Amino acid sequence: MSLGLLLPSALLALLALAIPLLLHLVRQTEQTRIEFAALRWLIARAQPRRRPRFNEWLLLALRLLLLALLALWLAQPVLSGRPDLRAWVVVDPSINATQMAAHRPANLPNDAQWHWLAPGFPAIEQPAPRTTASIASLLRELDATLPRDVKLTAIIPEQFDATDAQHARLGRAVSWAPVPGTASFNAAIAPTPLRIAAFVDAKHRPSLAYLRAAAIAWATQAKPPAPSATLREIARMDAMHPNDTHLLWLASAEVPPQQRQWVRNGGVILLAQDSMAASLDWQDAHVAWRSADGTPLALRLRDAKGAWIRMLVPFTPESLPALLEPDFPRALQDALQRHPPTATRAWADSVEPVVHAPSTQSAQSAQAPRPLGGLLALLIAVLFGIERWIALSMRRFHSA
Repeated sequence: MSLGLLLPSALLALLALAIPLLLHLVRQTEQTRIEFAALRWLIARAQPRRRPRFNEWLLLALRLLLLALLALWLAQPVLSGRPDLRAWVVVDPSINATQMAAHRPANLPNDAQWHWLAPGFPAIEQPAPRTTASIASLLRELDATLPRDVKLTAIIPEQFDATDAQHARLGRAVSWAPVPGTASFNAAIAPTPLRIAAFVDAKHRPSLAYLRAAAIAWATQAKPPAPSATLREIARMDAMHPNDTHLLWLASAEVPPQQRQWVRNGGVILLAQDSMAASLDWQDAHVAWRSADGTPLALRLRDAKGAWIRMLVPFTPESLPALLEPDFPRALQDALQRHPPTATRAWADSVEPVVHAPSTQSAQSAQAPRPLGGLLALLIAVLFGIERWIALSMRRFHSA
């Protein structure tokens, strides 16, 4: 650490140190002439010259120190030093201590600094903050602020949201450590419960159990919890409720013509893979649902304010293994949305940061200077109070 001055010319104010010295000397030479008759006839003799002596030396020292500190304060002192080059390990707040210990990267230095991957990068000893900030944005912020030679390790969930749809381009290599079987806070956000009617024939009835389980998951995870009857089976089209927003047509038969207008007014119909829909042209459809390996599972076709969704595989564990995954309710809810949200969720391995342009920041450059003006001002105020107290005490003593 070293001390620097932003305005060294202000040290000329140290010349003011001569003022208290002169004042103390002048006060010693002050004499009062007193006429005394008995001494009029004595012969005047030369008096030996006395060396100047400073009385009240403590008060004088305080005043000199006050002036010196005031001159230093005007020079704007700052404290700077060499950067801390210890390695950084940032951990996504959605990862708990058990997962962190089980998947601790090898070869981490013992003196590494551990922080949460969240705005402000709080120390790992603090409670895990809940944040929806983009992981890529936080890494770019760290890359711009840390010295070039600081090694950076990121322990992140296997899946997370708030991605930038591209690899983060950083000025340093990052040790990327996804934790299997975890997802960020964003990925764990419960879907909004939907009001769904289901028309099911005997052939497709086994599929209904998985869809009911997804509906119960939506209802119980909602805040506040919604009624469990989010998905309601109907036997006829006239049994649909006016507030129903979705219809699951799990039947091989053709969808009744009257439902076409219901879709155009804003409804959404999910068709089984073998449902008849001769009146629809799927040439303009796009993929509404993909598996983890990118295989299309369902198509979406816009129709005025609503949409048709056609499954490409049956709702069976053999054809759709995602039925048995914990994330199935979330994936189904995303597919059923009237207006699907922009895809922001990604696998950690697919968005690992890449080195774009190495940072030119010197590893030996000093940290941002820390101003000391506030501390000096406080010290000056305290010393001034002490000086006034001593001066008044001495004045009372002499007057007594």
